[in-house]
Amino acid sequence: MQDIVDVNLLQEIQDNFSQVTKLAAITVDYKGEPITNYSNFTRFCQKFREDEICKNICFRSDAHGGVEAARSKRPYVYTCHAGLVDFAIPIVFEGQFLGSILAGQVKISDHNYKRTLPYDIELVEQRFEDPELQAFYDEVETISSKELEAASDLMYLMSNYIVEQAFNQMMQEELNEKNSRLIKEMEVRMALEKNLRESELQLLQSQVNPHFLFNVLNTINSLAMIEKASKTSEMIYSLSEMLRYTIKNKMHYMVTLEQEIDYNNKYLQIQKVRLGEQIEFIININKDLFDLKVPFMIIQPLVSNAINHGLFDKGAGGKLSIISEDDDDNAYIIVEDNGKGIPKDTIRSIQSGTYESKTSRSTGTGLITVEKRLIHRYGEKYRLLIESEMNKGTKITVKIPKEQ
Repeated sequence: MQDIVDVNLLQEIQDNFSQVTKLAAITVDYKGEPITNYSNFTRFCQKFREDEICKNICFRSDAHGGVEAARSKRPYVYTCHAGLVDFAIPIVFEGQFLGSILAGQVKISDHNYKRTLPYDIELVEQRFEDPELQAFYDEVETISSKELEAASDLMYLMSNYIVEQAFNQMMQEELNEKNSRLIKEMEVRMALEKNLRESELQLLQSQVNPHFLFNVLNTINSLAMIEKASKTSEMIYSLSEMLRYTIKNKMHYMVTLEQEIDYNNKYLQIQKVRLGEQIEFIININKDLFDLKVPFMIIQPLVSNAINHGLFDKGAGGKLSIISEDDDDNAYIIVEDNGKGIPKDTIRSIQSGTYESKTSRSTGTGLITVEKRLIHRYGEKYRLLIESEMNKGTKITVKIPKEQ
């Protein structure tokens, strides 16, 4: 409970409550063991607890009162084993019983409240044979049940305030932590932008065209100027997740298909902000294939090629889909667009490995890399299947064996 509730604040409230009501008070954990100092404890209870066995009986009695209060979610008034009346206020945080505030140590003039757990009657009676203890018992204050219940209602309101304050503080700390992480991620993104042109290693790892990253960063900057938060935050988040994914993996790593699709989904979310309604994106992957292991960054070059080479100059009406098919032996990831298509001689040069880029936006080199990686890992039967018709679109199929 000390990790959630401010014990110093709790002690201050407890002390003030005891001073005003003249009742004794203590805060205990769910086992009945104190976490605050005693406030206005009677001399009788202090004397009674000098015996270790009696002290443990008191702890069990306090714990029982706290549990009963937690069950009812209300103040619970009871008579302890020594004949004094106490009440327990539950401290519950997000459904979890943490402990209780106990107060009382008084006699009641007009009501008999239920006693707590069974206890050793003979032991308690022996303790009362001590004249000093009996004298302390006689000096215990007597009040009415109405006064006691009013005090319990007051403490209940204060305990709710304490829990609410703890919850608000936790939420504020989480918000501050998220804001701190966002600021740090933005600082990292700015550093990456500054060093991107010089970072050949990052470029090889991510397989993302530098022009794309600079366009994204420029888009973020523009959005920040014309709006206050939401879309900018979405783009920063998607970009940070993409970079985190590429930085922590390497070209020879295997990842799950779900991770690869999630990366491409974030990539497409950024492209959606960048290109607006110019292109419609569809992702439809069989969830049964999510755990399938695939080579890292095996799909993104195909998606990048579809956007930059096939759809970028098309204008409105562009469509791109990432779907899956499978049979008993293999899974097929299909990236298809309705762009301008790829000439047959270009397809032949890509598949022969002789393709040479003639434009800054072309990703034919990326397709060659994807095919070489597939052949190297799975063999010649797992070459890319490239189907294209000029001015109608391109369909590229990646075949992955289910058994690896």
